[in-house]
Amino acid sequence: MRRILEGLRRLLFGQPIATDALRSVTLRTRLALPVFGAGILSAVAYAPDAVVDALRRGSQQGAIPYMAGGVVIIMLLLGFAYRSNVRARPDGLGDYGTVRDLLGRKMGVVTGASLLIDYLFTVAVSVAAVTQLVAFLVPQTRRWDSLIAVGLIAVMTIVGLRVIRERARLLLTVWFGFLVVIGVMLVLGVARHGVETTSPIGANAPTTWTIVLAYAGAISSGAVMVTGIEHLASAAPSHAEPRGRRAGRTLIIAVAASAAAFLTVSLLAWSYRITGWADGPILLQTAEQVFRRPFMNWVVAIAAAAILYVAASAVFRRFSTLASSLARDAYLPRQLSMQSDRLVVRSGILTVAVASAIVVAVTGADVETLIHMYVVGAFAGIVLSQVAMVRHCTNKLQLATGSRDRTRLAVDRVLHATAAVVAAAVWFVVAIFNFINGAWVAIALITGLVIMMHAINRHYAAVRSDVTLRRSDRNISLPSATHGIVLIAQLHRPAMRALAYAKAARHSSLEAVGVQLEAAAARELQDKWGKIAAGVPLVILDSPYRDLVAPVLDYVASIHRRSPREVVVVYVPEYIVGRWWETFLHNRATKRLRAQLLGIDNVVVSAVPWHLESARELAAVEEIPPEHEQLP
Repeated sequence: MRRILEGLRRLLFGQPIATDALRSVTLRTRLALPVFGAGILSAVAYAPDAVVDALRRGSQQGAIPYMAGGVVIIMLLLGFAYRSNVRARPDGLGDYGTVRDLLGRKMGVVTGASLLIDYLFTVAVSVAAVTQLVAFLVPQTRRWDSLIAVGLIAVMTIVGLRVIRERARLLLTVWFGFLVVIGVMLVLGVARHGVETTSPIGANAPTTWTIVLAYAGAISSGAVMVTGIEHLASAAPSHAEPRGRRAGRTLIIAVAASAAAFLTVSLLAWSYRITGWADGPILLQTAEQVFRRPFMNWVVAIAAAAILYVAASAVFRRFSTLASSLARDAYLPRQLSMQSDRLVVRSGILTVAVASAIVVAVTGADVETLIHMYVVGAFAGIVLSQVAMVRHCTNKLQLATGSRDRTRLAVDRVLHATAAVVAAAVWFVVAIFNFINGAWVAIALITGLVIMMHAINRHYAAVRSDVTLRRSDRNISLPSATHGIVLIAQLHRPAMRALAYAKAARHSSLEAVGVQLEAAAARELQDKWGKIAAGVPLVILDSPYRDLVAPVLDYVASIHRRSPREVVVVYVPEYIVGRWWETFLHNRATKRLRAQLLGIDNVVVSAVPWHLESARELAAVEEIPPEHEQLP
């Protein structure tokens, strides 16, 4: 059975990878763009929907070009701000490291929690957007949106666990292929619109608060385009030298290309009078109006689905990296920092997979709801990162002596301060006006995660204080005596092996202990014990309520009351089985007893293994146990 399970494990996860086989890979800008820029470019598949949906609530779809322009301005502002980030700190910790080092660990925890939630919703939004594409092309699948999304997450999880690395050149094809599709849409859309009489939707002036709020909501929701920028900024270690400059260049190119693609789709949707009332993603509705060929709808959908898949897959690795950093700082369980035999943080991948699948299932893979949750987590980290960079520039400015350096730092400080204010405005608009529509979920998740992370840190601090060696610990005091207890349920070979182990330990005192569940079985055990002359007294504990655990615990407690400094060592025979279903037939009471004993101070529990025939791969024969014999 063990070999079968091991074979299935290798089939699912692949062969182990030695630590020495790990090689760091550096990429130039041309190849780094598709590897790290998929996140921000993939938002083109759903960001226009967010803008149109916000405007549709106030019947202001005619303002699409202006709102798209506002989103592009925010993208470029944050793009240049993050270029300054990555040039100043070309490490892989991203916003978490920046905020932790410049604003303190408490703000770092808030940033880390926000980014983890951001990554979680990146996966959820991406797979939900893919199901939206599928449902537009094949309407019969609409009822299976959640199932398709969860299945896609399962595929990404397996790929991530097997560490199947996408080749950079394949990603290059996906990234530039999507841009080419958008470019063809632009050229053909402009050409066809020029020869037709259909005029774009007219825009209304912001004369009432309702219209103003609709405009603010549209720009803030469309700012979901920026959510992949942190992943770009944390990719500096994967760039060739000079890392900071190359990573900054990659970031600006990716932001500019994504902004151009987003603006193209938005303007075409406005030109072709797409109001958002029809079902389906704005990208495919626009493609349908521009190309007017079902085949081209499939081409656009496949290109969009490919870039969404790449973006979500990259988040699995980024989530694991950030969770590993937080675990090393004692804010998450240490298991999240441990690599598996495939050199991947398996627990991190499984965490984001399970969490995103739950989110998708609960929301029904609804992109609109998920976007409101998504923006809150992403922009919380952006705001704190830019505030941290303002402090960084201020600290550097105090030490700078050259006029050129002081001018550059002063300009950077203004840039980061402006970016912080704009990002904070976006966060507040989304958090307040979309609170009921889903933003509260992200706020609650971030708050709960921050509380949990501080609790974990306090626990690890308490454990560290408890186990740290002190000067008084150098002189270890020995126990006054050791008292051995061998638990005997019936006289058989496992019991005799446990007794032999206990004798070899040469305890100060040793006794065998049995529990009387049935009077006949207890008398039979006493008779057999007297015949073998084991040289160890047998104590039978009465159990009027047929409980195996409580009498043993009471007996051990009575020994401690007599000799508080005496250490009690309890030997428990335990069966090692060879088939998975046999675990349900053995050791149930033994495991419960062992767990209870381990909670008592100055008690050592020693499990003495006995390998059954199935574990030794021998055939078992059916038989009827003798009368009064207890089943092992």
